[in-house]
Amino acid sequence: MNDGKDKKKIYIVSDGTGQSAINVIKACLIQFENSHSILRIFSKADNKQEIKRIMKLAKEEQPFVTFTIAIKVLREYVHKCCHNEGLLHHDILGPPIDKLAAYLEAEPQENPNLLRRVDDTYFKRIEAMEFTITNDDGKNVKKIHEADLVILGLSRTSKTPTSYFLAQQGYKVVNIPIVPEVPLPKEVYEIDQNKVVCLVMDPEVLQKVRSARLKHYRTNSSYTDLSKIFDEVEMVYDMIKRNRQWHIVDTTNKSIEETSREIISAVFGQELIL
Repeated sequence: MNDGKDKKKIYIVSDGTGQSAINVIKACLIQFENSHSILRIFSKADNKQEIKRIMKLAKEEQPFVTFTIAIKVLREYVHKCCHNEGLLHHDILGPPIDKLAAYLEAEPQENPNLLRRVDDTYFKRIEAMEFTITNDDGKNVKKIHEADLVILGLSRTSKTPTSYFLAQQGYKVVNIPIVPEVPLPKEVYEIDQNKVVCLVMDPEVLQKVRSARLKHYRTNSSYTDLSKIFDEVEMVYDMIKRNRQWHIVDTTNKSIEETSREIISAVFGQELIL
């Protein structure tokens, strides 16, 4: 039984939740095959007394210390403690803040609560999530005029996961499946056609995705038949040719993050404005 004693330890110290640091460290660790590490999260470390307590533990365990701390004097204190104990450490938040301060010619607020504050943006995202869930997979098109985006696509072209990811960014999304022999709701053609995005995928990749979906089911459905899929894809491109204002986004081998950025860029002309 492995009790963790032979694993490398990584401390994440934050004056907030530590989630930003967790995301960064996980993104880094994935690059190391068979890396056996233990993450220890120390959140709400917003005073010297708490940091001193953490550093006392670190002295015993000799971890790699990473930290996201908004208050500069506390960042410097963590750095000093780690330096004195000979601990390998990395300040995730400090260097970008310092460089942005120089570039923006402004002083940072040094408030660890700003990222978590409940504001209009938060409520907008909640509203967008509720709207998108209610209007998922063509279940309801009555409020399609309220949507920021309308996503069309064949089955398994990532409509739903992409819609949910966009909703988390605050966009109200209606997604509607394209099904052979079944006409799209007339409401699709009554809205601003610039909002409409059609997702497509390479037929052979789409077949693999669908096959993976059905591998636990015993069925002779034409759902995964490659020739049928080619016909479906051709039908979609014919629809796009007849509706030239629609945007087309190829989801082949793309993450939902990549697909979402392409959609936002195509419809709104920019990726992100803060």
